[in-house]
Amino acid sequence: MSDSEYSNLLSEFTSAVESELLGYVRSLILYGSYHKEQDRGPGWIIPGTSDLDLVLIIDVDDINPKKPSRRFAKIAETLSVFFVHPVYAPILDLRLLEYHDLPAKLGMAFSPIHAESTARYGEVILGNNVLENFTYSEKQLNRCTKIAINQAYESLKSGYLQRVVIGEQPLTYEFADLMLDIAHSTLAFKGRLDLVRSEVPEEFDKLLGDDLGATSVDIIYEAKKTRMGSQKMRRSDFIRGCMEVSQKIMKYIRDPFTFEENQR
Repeated sequence: MSDSEYSNLLSEFTSAVESELLGYVRSLILYGSYHKEQDRGPGWIIPGTSDLDLVLIIDVDDINPKKPSRRFAKIAETLSVFFVHPVYAPILDLRLLEYHDLPAKLGMAFSPIHAESTARYGEVILGNNVLENFTYSEKQLNRCTKIAINQAYESLKSGYLQRVVIGEQPLTYEFADLMLDIAHSTLAFKGRLDLVRSEVPEEFDKLLGDDLGATSVDIIYEAKKTRMGSQKMRRSDFIRGCMEVSQKIMKYIRDPFTFEENQR
């Protein structure tokens, strides 16, 4: 996957939305690693693993108001070509929201964490940044990160039990993905909403290395290497490490102050 394919997808997607759906669009916002590559130069995209992250916010009240059952037909027709395209489909991560879906709800796929991060750091491609109209308290954001961490941990635990206990081998790639999700959400819990996945190990080391220890940092770095197709640690050690580190993080987010006292 080349950088030009990301650029072509963004250009073609924007053109399609602008020509066919502009009357319905409140916002089209770019965020994530490709956005950072544009701002900071090459190196943020990891070919084959990075997504092109977009949020498309529409106002469906204006779409065939007399035929509500067909109001999404035009949107589906316009966007469907991108979701079946052999090159574009694997790298397009589109969050399609109705304006009335906002403010974002706790625990949803597009949560207050996503909304706050995109509002602050995203780039408006079409329309206005309507996400700026909504604010979330620190309590809501912290609760949201805890939900995300818990969901990823439960998936990791379930995968471990199902594949190990019943005799199947765990998929190291899936474990790496979930471990990075947990680390990413933990950094959001500490207030870092501006990060993309490629930055997670280094920032985790800086911000949480002293609290969670060198072993935890090593596992996060190993997760990134695995996602990029390279793994130095033995698979069994890495999987066991993911379980141990995720459990440690779960304890940490429940009560960071008590956790730090217990580590002394």
